[in-house]
Amino acid sequence: AVVLLSAVGEGKVMFASACGANAVKKGNHAGNLVKKAATMCGGGGGGRPDCAAAGGRDASHLAEVPAAVRELVK
Repeated sequence: AVVLLSAVGEGKVMFASACGANAVKKGNHAGNLVKKAATMCGGGGGGRPDCAAAGGRDASHLAEVPAAVRELVK
């Protein structure tokens, strides 16, 4: 399973992602998913293949994130 969560507060957005062992074996990487999401929202971050967190400064692009991240999921 692959999960990407987001939360918005004070105009900023935080992302957290997790990938199960089978998802990682298929080539998914939680760090790459949150990095993509955060970059789209004017931020950065990353982490391990199985668990990662990131943040952005501009929540106005949040609606575009699911489609972009979905393209990275294998």
